[in-house]
Amino acid sequence: MNNKENELNQNRREFLSKGVAIAAASTFAMSATSAQANTATAGVVSSVAATDAPKSVSGYIKDPQILKDVLINAKKIMDTCAACDISGAGRCNGKGSCGETVPGMGGKRKSFVRNIEAFEEMSLKLQTVHTISQPKTEIELLGVKLSSPILTGITGGLTYNMGAANKLAFDGETMTEEKYARGIIEGAANSGCLGWAADGIGDPLETFKRRMAVVSEFRGRAVAQIKPRTQKEIFERLDIVQDVGAPFFAIDVDSAGRAARALPGKTVEPKDLKKLKEIVNYAKIPFIAKGIMTPEEALMCAEAGCGSIVVSNHGGRVLSSTPATMHVLPSIVKALRDRGYKMPILVDGGVRDGGDVLKALAYGAQAVLVGRPMLRASLGGGVKGVEMQFARFHTELVSSMVLTGVADVRNVDPSIVMQEV
Repeated sequence: MNNKENELNQNRREFLSKGVAIAAASTFAMSATSAQANTATAGVVSSVAATDAPKSVSGYIKDPQILKDVLINAKKIMDTCAACDISGAGRCNGKGSCGETVPGMGGKRKSFVRNIEAFEEMSLKLQTVHTISQPKTEIELLGVKLSSPILTGITGGLTYNMGAANKLAFDGETMTEEKYARGIIEGAANSGCLGWAADGIGDPLETFKRRMAVVSEFRGRAVAQIKPRTQKEIFERLDIVQDVGAPFFAIDVDSAGRAARALPGKTVEPKDLKKLKEIVNYAKIPFIAKGIMTPEEALMCAEAGCGSIVVSNHGGRVLSSTPATMHVLPSIVKALRDRGYKMPILVDGGVRDGGDVLKALAYGAQAVLVGRPMLRASLGGGVKGVEMQFARFHTELVSSMVLTGVADVRNVDPSIVMQEV
């Protein structure tokens, strides 16, 4: 193991040790009085940090102009992610120094790595004898027009999951969840796409409201996610999401297994068909179920009336040895289309460039969610960093379409993809 890996592992151990100490302090505080229990949450890192002066970070690149500089900045502020630069800025493949830590950027054994490898095993068929020079990348998703079939991944908790809490960001201001959300949402909106504001398992309602305040500034051009909480808690948050003008929302049902990490009083749970229907019936905007990995559950979501699904294994971070999302996508698409369901099908997990976007479309997805590259872009470059990341993906997507003879992202022939032999 080289010196750099030793340093990264030591930083990660220190961060996780601090997290254990903080959680223990929080549990003691919650047992003292009920009033304290109402305020002690997974955001305890933020509340503890708020009593200290922000920690300065040396070596930032001010006003980064290229994605490599954005990635350098992201490395500086994160403790649990090595921000690997593998064949291009931010091309994380799950094999770096992050190991298998969760929370953080690690995966659960092979699940995360399989997402990446599934794309790497697919080749695009080079075809240049045609007249397509300006392919169309625009789509409409649940009533929202997008410049390309790309949304940010649903990522939050960057201050306490990534070790960025109470640190000064590259612009000299303290990194906060709201600051991160603004980078994601405004950067996506400026790129003609959509960014997600995320809910955290242990986040109190007030924290959620602060993130939704960012969404409200981009009415119709920002979307929100809610954890699979109790129905009552979901409806409470959904009222807020609808009030701030989000055109649709998601619940990451693949977070249900993380109940063991929720603090007392913070419940997440699986959702059966009955509960899915209750959510659909309560909502005034389309509901996207994220974390669908089987045709059977995709059909249940369709039966419940969900507006869309995201084929996702939570970035390979919640269950060991799941298949890659791209390995199950075709069977899910077939099951829904064979039964006449026309709902948009989205996919995430391992999307690292515009060529990957095109592969996902060829396999039947209507759009993709991009997580790790976008979160690093926001942490390392703010709004401008996210804009640069979207621009890179769009340029690569257009180039891939020209070089495979694809005229429109809404009609991608599966034959352009070849499996590696």
